[in-house]
Amino acid sequence: MRVSLCLVSAFALSLAAVPSLHAQESQVERGKYLVGITGCHDCHSPKMPGTMKPVPDLILSGRPQTTKVPSGAPGEVHASEDFTAFTGAWGSTVASNLTPDPATGIALRYTEAKFIKAMRTGMKPEGVAIRPPMPVDVYVNMKDDDLKAIYAYLKTIKPIRNAVRAGLAPPAPAKK
Repeated sequence: MRVSLCLVSAFALSLAAVPSLHAQESQVERGKYLVGITGCHDCHSPKMPGTMKPVPDLILSGRPQTTKVPSGAPGEVHASEDFTAFTGAWGSTVASNLTPDPATGIALRYTEAKFIKAMRTGMKPEGVAIRPPMPVDVYVNMKDDDLKAIYAYLKTIKPIRNAVRAGLAPPAPAKK
């Protein structure tokens, strides 16, 4: 009995000494995982025609300038075929470029702190509301470590020069 208790205790101590899987993952790997499961590619990655599969060379680059913003109808939500532009009761929105391109991507306006603040408040750094279909309510509840991991991953992907709002009127500032 005493030998069994010692073996169980030794086993429990050895488990405690092994770092958790979460701790072993790098922040960037965790961010890539979170980007995948939270649906970022659903809107921020242009799709191959007739599919919901992202165009590999355009991952997370937002609305291509060739994608037209769909027309709207009262009580309906309309999306572009590549699912990067939307029109609904809130108006029209386009998916942002999440790549680290310094001129058109997240590197233009976001630091890690500004990214976390935007996800917590639903407001972009320039005071424009993050509008549907972006599920801000999901990100508001994420842990800071998870938001930091997402930001860290986004900083590692291929920068793509893509001005998603080219040819569109600027969005109105958020109402206070």
